[in-house]
Amino acid sequence: MDKLSDDTILYRAITNKKWIDPDTKAVDAEAFILRWFPKREEYEKALSAALKPEQAYNRLFKCWGVICLTVRDVRELGLDAIQDKPDHVSIINVPNPQTNEKEATDIPAKLAKKAWLYLDRLDDPIINKK
Repeated sequence: MDKLSDDTILYRAITNKKWIDPDTKAVDAEAFILRWFPKREEYEKALSAALKPEQAYNRLFKCWGVICLTVRDVRELGLDAIQDKPDHVSIINVPNPQTNEKEATDIPAKLAKKAWLYLDRLDDPIINKK
């Protein structure tokens, strides 16, 4: 796939309603922290994003909205965004909470400050029937 330009907007599905403050609509750092998978006993390797809003949530059962940020925002923090499928982007080099606790808190907080709410479905989530 082609390298993404710095101006490319990335769309990330809100999979947890707590990622957005319902009053201020501010994005919480939790939206950019790697998730723990108990069955595999490991953290995810990258954060998921998409190049179009509907691509961000079309594979999910329930989505509370979409947040976005630019590839520049990601790269300014030493991360990168790689388009690994036509409808998927991986945000890589996100610090692992197990091996780098401080950066695993600091970087997501900085990403959250750069992100903005694109689609608010906090009161009426998108439900995809599977």
